[in-house]
Amino acid sequence: MKRRVVLLVFAALAVAGGAFYWARSNRARGLVLTGIVTTDEVNVSSEIQGRLGQLMVKEGDPVRRNQLLAMIEPQELKADQAYYAHTEEGQTAAVHEAGSALKYQELQTRDQIRQAEAALASSQAQQAEAAADLERARLDFERTEGLFKEGIDSRQVYDQARTTYAAAKAHVEGLAKQVEAQRAALALARSNAEQVAVRRSQLRAQEHQLAAAGAQKQKAQVRLGYTEIRAPIDGLVAERAALQGEVVNPGQPIVTLINPDNLWVRADVEETYIDRVRLGDRMSVRFPSGMEREGAVFFRGVDAAYATQRDVSRTKRDIKTFEIRLRVDNSDRRLYPGLTAYVTLPLADVRQW
Repeated sequence: MKRRVVLLVFAALAVAGGAFYWARSNRARGLVLTGIVTTDEVNVSSEIQGRLGQLMVKEGDPVRRNQLLAMIEPQELKADQAYYAHTEEGQTAAVHEAGSALKYQELQTRDQIRQAEAALASSQAQQAEAAADLERARLDFERTEGLFKEGIDSRQVYDQARTTYAAAKAHVEGLAKQVEAQRAALALARSNAEQVAVRRSQLRAQEHQLAAAGAQKQKAQVRLGYTEIRAPIDGLVAERAALQGEVVNPGQPIVTLINPDNLWVRADVEETYIDRVRLGDRMSVRFPSGMEREGAVFFRGVDAAYATQRDVSRTKRDIKTFEIRLRVDNSDRRLYPGLTAYVTLPLADVRQW
């Protein structure tokens, strides 16, 4: 028993001595900063509200970009998609039918107008010719009437001239009525053209309704696609934030992914030393397990974190710090977010208290 106690004491002294030696050696090499391994986290969420029907991954699972992670129950959205598809189909049929009817009416109306214009022109030409005949018949009747009164022409010649004149007058009057009727027919045909314009406007409205139905169907298809929740990156599942069967809202995280190949060490440097840090500087990074790696500075903060170390005695000013980030190799996947990291900032004449 005593021997075991002695061995434990010696082991503790060895560990303490090693830690003391490492701290002393690091003090000789530079300033030791306590940092943490971190990475970007990607919260994968749903675009729509719905019940989480399937959750296909668990924490620690590796995933590939575009891999299916979860499914929202799609029944309601499938019904919406079917409804809008049916609506679009009905609107398409209505537009096709209205377009065919409009085309037929346009052709018919053009023919009616052309025929009415031709008939009116013919009647007007006949009316002009009949008016000339009437004038000749009137002159002939007046001449014959004078000769009859003088006893030169016979009653038969006089009666014939009077009959011809009366017939010419009746013909002109009949043609005048015919011209008016043709004008009315032309006006009716032209009013049908106005109806065609109205139906063309109605067809445009139906086409707009068809476009709206198509947009609604497309929107329903997109929303149906949102039921499949896929990985946006290659990485690991760090956390499952929702449970299967739970109702999730848009933007609510379902799983959190990290990229283990994109880790870095974050540490804070006092303003006293930040001017000695340059992008690309290489520094030693040691982890609690004893593993040591080299890191390269790829980010140096430009805004100070105020009062990271506050002087409670009020005898000194508060200390500001600046964030630095170092890229470290993790090809062997031995580093994980949250690990403590000790970064050695190479400095001359550095004292740590």
